[in-house]
Amino acid sequence: MPTFSGPSWRFVRSPRLTWPPEPKIPPLQPRQWISLIKVITWEPSLPGEVLSPKHLRELMKVLSQSTLILFLLASGPLGVAQQPDPFPTPGEITNITGGAEPFFEIWDEDNVYGVLDVAMDGTVLMFSLQGDPHPDKRRGSKIYLKRSKDGGATWSEKKLIGKPVILDVEKLGIGPYDGKGWGNDKHHRIASLGTSVVDETTGDIMIFLTALHPALSMYKSKDHGKTWTLEDITFRKDSRGFLPIPNGACDPGITLRQGPHKGRLLVPSRVMPNYSKQEEGKGYTNAVYSDDHGKTWHQSAPFPLDGTGESGLVELRDGTIYLNSRTHTRKGNRWVAFSDDSGESWRDLHQDDELFDGPPDVYGCKAGLLRLDRDDADILLFSTPSSDLPGRKNIRVWVSFDGGKSWPLNRLIKRGPGNYTWLTQGRKGTPSEGFIYLLSGKDWMARFNMAWLLDAGEPEVLLSKRSTYRFADQDLFHAAENTEAFTSSEPRMTESPLGYRLEKGSLEGRVLTRRFVLPSGKMKVSYHAPEDARIQLAIMDDSDSRLRDTHALTGSYQIDKIIDNWQDGPIDEWVGKPVQVQFQLHGGAEIFGFAFDDVSTPGSDTASIGPSDHRFVLPPRHEYLMAQNPPFVRSVENAGPFPVSDNPVPKHLPLGIRTSYRLADTGRPGHVLTSKLSLPGREMKISCHPGSGTVTVSLFDENGALLSTSKPLRDGLKLRSLVEWTDGFILKEHVSKPVTLRFELTADAQVYGLHFDQVFWE
Repeated sequence: MPTFSGPSWRFVRSPRLTWPPEPKIPPLQPRQWISLIKVITWEPSLPGEVLSPKHLRELMKVLSQSTLILFLLASGPLGVAQQPDPFPTPGEITNITGGAEPFFEIWDEDNVYGVLDVAMDGTVLMFSLQGDPHPDKRRGSKIYLKRSKDGGATWSEKKLIGKPVILDVEKLGIGPYDGKGWGNDKHHRIASLGTSVVDETTGDIMIFLTALHPALSMYKSKDHGKTWTLEDITFRKDSRGFLPIPNGACDPGITLRQGPHKGRLLVPSRVMPNYSKQEEGKGYTNAVYSDDHGKTWHQSAPFPLDGTGESGLVELRDGTIYLNSRTHTRKGNRWVAFSDDSGESWRDLHQDDELFDGPPDVYGCKAGLLRLDRDDADILLFSTPSSDLPGRKNIRVWVSFDGGKSWPLNRLIKRGPGNYTWLTQGRKGTPSEGFIYLLSGKDWMARFNMAWLLDAGEPEVLLSKRSTYRFADQDLFHAAENTEAFTSSEPRMTESPLGYRLEKGSLEGRVLTRRFVLPSGKMKVSYHAPEDARIQLAIMDDSDSRLRDTHALTGSYQIDKIIDNWQDGPIDEWVGKPVQVQFQLHGGAEIFGFAFDDVSTPGSDTASIGPSDHRFVLPPRHEYLMAQNPPFVRSVENAGPFPVSDNPVPKHLPLGIRTSYRLADTGRPGHVLTSKLSLPGREMKISCHPGSGTVTVSLFDENGALLSTSKPLRDGLKLRSLVEWTDGFILKEHVSKPVTLRFELTADAQVYGLHFDQVFWE
């Protein structure tokens, strides 16, 4: 019998189930035997893979018709599938990446609003609006195209595809603008760049033209985007009597490869009733489809939730359509539904419990959705701004290995403004194969591969909050420009003599600290700025955006001087959040560090370090490594990452462990604080090397309260050693709940990772 566990179905045996024999057992039909055999013999080929909804429904029909099947399921052994670990093993990662080396590049683009697609010959197509100013699109209303024939290494100059279409409101039967319709507002008569679709049967590329009403024509290319013609098309009204708007904020369409409608063009769309932005709450997501290669377009049933818009869709391996929509008129997570009839109707509406819909200060954001072109797994990618920063910043790409049921991995693409994003991928057998392309509505574009996306990269250190930060601490410095480290001979700087000053011949320079959790709004700075010298300090958030600047700091050997001259007010609203400090030096200025008053005791808000809404929690896994995506390590105190190759015992470490954390200054203690995680099981094991010191684990609940501290680990390499808790504490009551861990290190101790042999659903 099926039981629901976590994000997906699994099959379990019920020991209470008995088989009451019946006089006659209806014989199974061939199709029923096929369904049963698929259930009995099915095994996941990649992490997160589960039985398809189609097979589940067929199985339910079989179960309702034959008690024999109930007996077989109950009495096993059948090798039925358990809930898989959603994160791939090293071998599975090699399968996904094809053994390729990580590749990533990013560059600026003059493209504030565009659409991405890839022609059948692998030519990458970047559409944009340029030219004549457009009130809505800001930079223009003429449609331009840049092409890359070598997979994105080089690009053509932008070429005009065509002009927008001015809608004839009288012919369309749309009355004057009166708050319910439109017509007199010229802004809404300009139908320009909509979304795109590539017909994989004919090779044709199509661009829709939309305003708040669709144009009855589209631009089409039959030569991979070299030339374009304007062709008439037909739209059918939906069940509510409205026409669709497949605009540029909807993802590119797809060509169906499965089922009775193989070859159908299916495109995300939306509907705006009365075509008035004042009534967005009555609008809704939907899709349009064509079975005659783009001449006639029909509409799907409305998405099961009004007020939605700007969606993406993919076809899963079993032919199910997965649709992911912006919430649009409300805050919250992304809304998801499925279609079993090639995009004509929708079922199982739900709000995804992992995918945030944009930042906290807006009602969602257009995202990018993509299914990797492969036959052995439903691997989905999803691009969106980070949820814990206002203003649609810090674009991340999330990865699902189970068709959207879970999203265990994400990686930051770029800090700073991001806004709308579009995703596409290269075509097999062409120069674009293996590449993923991401276009941002804030004028930049990235090209990368799955090897890069799945690689944890270099761990980024976030310093825990403390009262004093000195460059003599070794962990504070991050980067510099036109400056050099030096040791001051000034007697007043004896306790912290290491500082930074301008290189010889430089008129100005900068010193950037590592990111740290802002411990207080009462900041003090230690510096030296004699005559004709000055220092300016800037506080920046996690997106590298400036939050506050000081006026010029001057004075000779100022030790912990209180900053009371922030230009735009105090910094209290960012206390507890990740920030970074930049010092700009002029003349003979020298900077040594800074400090804070009124810092709460360490660990008092341990578990609340994270996104501002405290909702994101790492999913339960068998293993957490010190370098992984999403990051296992959240912040550190006097500690940092080191390659395994620098360890004294690398040959003894388990495969997959590439990074350890150890103290920066072995003369004083330090710690490594993890992100929140859903506690996977009752037994926690650790891999570490205490050396001549100790490793101690502290466990905090989701509110930051200390639950227990482990007995210290000492003496030699520990691989998957059981963590023993003090005072008889056991993990049982906290399994599956959000917790935070702190690894406390002394001397030359190192920590490698955390392990759980059994996860609670197994």
